Amino acid sequence: MITRVLESLVEVLLKRIRGEIVMCTTIGFSYKEGIVFGRTLEVGMPLDNHILFVPKNLEGFIQTVETDFSSKYAVLGTGFFNQPSFGDGINEMGLMGSNNLYPGYASFATRPVEDKINLTIAPAFNYLLSRCKNVEEIRVESKKMNILAEGKSKDDVSTEQHFFFMDAEGNGIVLQPNDGQLLIHDNPYGVLTNAPEFPWHVTNLRNYIHLHPENVQQNIMNGVSLSKFGEGSGMVGLPGDFTPPSRFIRAASFVSATPKDLERNEAILQGFRILSQADIPTGAVINPIERHRDETLYTSIMDTKKKAYFIKFHDNINIQPFYLDEYKDEKEVVFLNIEKTMNL
Repeated sequence: MITRVLESLVEVLLKRIRGEIVMCTTIGFSYKEGIVFGRTLEVGMPLDNHILFVPKNLEGFIQTVETDFSSKYAVLGTGFFNQPSFGDGINEMGLMGSNNLYPGYASFATRPVEDKINLTIAPAFNYLLSRCKNVEEIRVESKKMNILAEGKSKDDVSTEQHFFFMDAEGNGIVLQPNDGQLLIHDNPYGVLTNAPEFPWHVTNLRNYIHLHPENVQQNIMNGVSLSKFGEGSGMVGLPGDFTPPSRFIRAASFVSATPKDLERNEAILQGFRILSQADIPTGAVINPIERHRDETLYTSIMDTKKKAYFIKFHDNINIQPFYLDEYKDEKEVVFLNIEKTMNL
């Protein structure tokens, strides 16, 4: 029954928000001693999420049509509805991944394919995150997969999602389901949001090549010298709305401008600062039909040096740390307590 409840509940959620703005922003970048990687998750309703630890060699962790697979590496991340299935996480080899909504563009196979691993989208993410040590292994393993619209039962369904993985060497890869195949895109930009396809976002970057962190001090217009009002003039024109294309440009610009020689603490906080640019103030994004509000549920940052996972919430902006090594002796799935609200 692993992931079955999760798949059904997320499908209900996706039906409610399909056609509206769906929010997920993921980033990754290097620092002096490692890599940080993280994401925001924004939806129109609360989700019961928890910090989840899955040990290595957990039998039956990944369920497919033909057989079940064990985890190969221990993983720490976020899960939902007390189900051992990840929305994002980091494994003991430093491979990190984020599973983002991809509405209107994901497509799946209708029947199993012989000599392929036939499974739905959530187990595919769990497979790659818990059985691969780096991006090169993901390239190999993802080509073995056939992503089905429906698995063993009508409750085992694929939702419209795509993946971003980054390993401890800073290599990034995006996987997008197309007719059951996972299309592979190298991701040197360190960013993923939502629809449309990743190559479209890359092409759209060319509309913003004028953006840069250095201030424009002055310009001459028709013989008249005009000077800047204040700081930040090099980023004039940076899109500030919450659509996936605009969030992609905004995040890519900040990731590109991030110094590569930051110390670990600086890099972790920089990750949170960049992702805060996707935070939605209450009331800023509203579904006009059902009148629910899309808001940031949580923001997470992972760190390869200490195999750490940090998280903050809509109602608790204190950063809460978790370390994979603290649970390395566990033999079963562990759901960890987190504080989702704070008293002011």
